[in-house]
Amino acid sequence: MRNRALHVALRNFALEAAALLSEDLKAGAELEFDVVDESNGRGPTLYRYAPRVGEFLAARWPDLRSLPACPDAAEALGAGAAAYLRGNGLPGAQAEPALAAMLERIYEDATSFAFPEERFERVYRELEDTLYRDALQTMVLAPMHGVEMEVPRIDLGGGLSLVRADSIDTPAELRGEQTLCLLERYAAPDDASIEPEARMRWARLVTGLRLWKAGAVALGTVGWRRAGEAPWLAVEIGEGGGALRGDPLVLGADDAATLLGFLETIDAGPRSGAVSFALARFEMGCARAQATEALSDHLLALRSLLDPNGEIGIAGLPLRLAALCAEEGERRAVQRRAELALSLERYVMCGGREHGDWIGPDSPLAIAGDLERHLRALLRDVLCGYLEPDLKAVADDILLEVPDPFHIEARDLRVEVPPEPEPEPEPEPEPELESDTSELEGVTMSVDWDEDPLSYSAPV
Repeated sequence: MRNRALHVALRNFALEAAALLSEDLKAGAELEFDVVDESNGRGPTLYRYAPRVGEFLAARWPDLRSLPACPDAAEALGAGAAAYLRGNGLPGAQAEPALAAMLERIYEDATSFAFPEERFERVYRELEDTLYRDALQTMVLAPMHGVEMEVPRIDLGGGLSLVRADSIDTPAELRGEQTLCLLERYAAPDDASIEPEARMRWARLVTGLRLWKAGAVALGTVGWRRAGEAPWLAVEIGEGGGALRGDPLVLGADDAATLLGFLETIDAGPRSGAVSFALARFEMGCARAQATEALSDHLLALRSLLDPNGEIGIAGLPLRLAALCAEEGERRAVQRRAELALSLERYVMCGGREHGDWIGPDSPLAIAGDLERHLRALLRDVLCGYLEPDLKAVADDILLEVPDPFHIEARDLRVEVPPEPEPEPEPEPEPELESDTSELEGVTMSVDWDEDPLSYSAPV
């Protein structure tokens, strides 16, 4: 087997096609036959019933092309579709006709559509012989700095591997490196597609390693390619490098399956909008030489996730971050650390450094490290599907459900609720005037006074 990824993709498609076709037969679909005369005119007349598999498949191709495995099989076959069709005497260069031709070859002369394992393997070997008739086993590799391996190789699928440099033959220029990122597949000597594929897959691997665990991970800037036994040729990787900040990432035997599953999960996660922006800023920060230099990148990533519209401003960012990342009873502490991170950013903007004249309860290195850890956790949870990409709404819901008794009271401002009208105050009663004037001291009653007790006066 020369291309394991192609084998897996085509086999998955053939398995799903077998299940669909078998269900159609059970539901009453009829497979028509042709009567073929195989006599040679010298002996008795012999007839053979030949199933019309091609017509049966063609009538159901709209359902077959809608199977979940069909897009992956078509992508894996890629440019090899034209060679396969040409080898079977068919016109065209598209993947779907080639997949239909493969199914017809698998079920040639079959009267049922149960998956035939041996026949599939035979057809697949024919396909590989057609595709790789002039191809050579090609290797493209590059150094992966900041990664230490306790095992010789970790297979990541599709020909991609992390290998220990002392376990394979390498160019002289890579002697002294510890870990290499390797892509292997069969390709023609003049096939230029493998190098862009390697760059793309290596970049996604670096992203996955940085999200998986904290560590100093960076791809080298120069790679190497060899076809067959030819000499190694240098190839430019493009965007690579970056500072090695932090401890090396150590990969053991127990990490192989876990890492592969993690990489497959985040590859299928959402990478648009604010998540894409935050992920790019996270990686920019990971490539900085100092943790405090990465602080602005990581704060900007958190703003895009937690306050994309600038509704709450800087003051509300720590509160939402604490709601999502703090353990029970630790929300205030996480909020305070985020507030220190904002203060530290202003300190760095004014020329401060990790070991400068910063005055605070925690070191700049610890504050920046905590912020990076929280950002990594949020991105992991979103890409793995544990959290919705709209982290702002998730944080606000948490604050509403479990308010912090030592902080402000949270209430939902997303739905405008008209305030209840305040009751009108009751009018105060007018003071009752005292009509008894007999108790006024120093005043002698007189018959000349009028009856109005407010106009007391002496007779003139």
